[in-house]
Amino acid sequence: MKPNVSNGHAVSAIKRLSAARAARNIVGLNSIYLLTLIVTIATLAMFWIEFLFPKYHVGLTRSFVYYSLLTFYVVCKEAYRWVGWHGEKRVGAVWVLIWWTSTFLMEVISFLGQERFTPLEEQYLVTVAVSVNFLLSRLSRCLYERRLSRR
Repeated sequence: MKPNVSNGHAVSAIKRLSAARAARNIVGLNSIYLLTLIVTIATLAMFWIEFLFPKYHVGLTRSFVYYSLLTFYVVCKEAYRWVGWHGEKRVGAVWVLIWWTSTFLMEVISFLGQERFTPLEEQYLVTVAVSVNFLLSRLSRCLYERRLSRR
């Protein structure tokens, strides 16, 4: 026999607890976003420093750490979407555009400078990896929206 919850008190208490849990998780997602933003800016700055001053070569580790953090953020964001916890809307296309523009500018400078400066392979790798993360996130979002529209 089901308990009688017709007065709505139990249902509203559950909704309040769910909303509080979602708010805590979204705050966590915002913290991950902020960390990812800071690491993105630092990584991009390091690529430019390395491009202009080749003696400052840090290597592939920096790219791997950045890509891992970005992937962690994207996976968390998509997981939150699929369980119904929606945070702030973020525009990932801006970051893809920034990475591609930066890589293109490095190529133009390299061409005009008769290849005195050359972008490193890590720059290309990260640019493509950021694009892949963005595309996978978009695919997940499309699948989620399609699932919602079928209900």
